[in-house]
Amino acid sequence: MRKKQKKPVMPWRVGILDHHKRDKRLRGAITKVTPNVRSEVNRRSMELIGADIPVCERCGTSKNLSKAHILEASHLGPGYDPANIMNLCGTHGFKGTCHDWADNTFEGRQFKKQYGAMLKLYYAEGNGKNYWSYKEEA
Repeated sequence: MRKKQKKPVMPWRVGILDHHKRDKRLRGAITKVTPNVRSEVNRRSMELIGADIPVCERCGTSKNLSKAHILEASHLGPGYDPANIMNLCGTHGFKGTCHDWADNTFEGRQFKKQYGAMLKLYYAEGNGKNYWSYKEEA
């Protein structure tokens, strides 16, 4: 069976839907933690805790680390900003880990808020400005 040939587009319809193209980035492109940010967060966690390997920025353990958004990814927390990402042990769903505590308890959310404010100062006025320039933003 042969397919029907498409009719040619009428001249008045050409370009009629061009304004419907996506003009902003997808959420995943904003919230995904970039490789540069990963290495910077690991460097920062080693510096702030005084360790020689990346550690949890709350409890200091080096096992089962994951990157946590301070401003959650669901609220479009940027993954290209190291002041919005921190190393925490465990993942969001594992009970008893720092990542789960920070995401699911009132005290944890307060900790993230205070730690995020400290990180903004660290990158604006502290030692972090020697390692990260905000010209690299996506």
